[in-house]
Amino acid sequence: MTTITETHVAATAKRRPRVDKSKVETGAQTTPKKFLFQLRARDNEYGVSEATFTRLMEELALNQTELVHKALRYLAHDVLPAYELDNGPLTDAQHTAINKISGMEISKEDLDSPLFK
Repeated sequence: MTTITETHVAATAKRRPRVDKSKVETGAQTTPKKFLFQLRARDNEYGVSEATFTRLMEELALNQTELVHKALRYLAHDVLPAYELDNGPLTDAQHTAINKISGMEISKEDLDSPLFK
């Protein structure tokens, strides 16, 4: 077995790196925001009762925080657009330019195909 003296390595205790407190981020910048969540006395369009909330947690095997996040994720998916809004439908001049560049004759009847709906 090789000892420290044989390898000529000085034994030193490991120290924690020194932390400059002026460079440490504050907790407010790294900690997610929190909010209170109040259940309703009865289920309605804008809230659920404790009984419904508990049944959902049990059915989905989620804790309270996970259930609220899942519900908000579903709502965000249903309400918020998944893409940036464009400038609206193409103008007749844009359609004409596309037809000219493509070299294809596309009639309005062709665009009535169920494939374009």
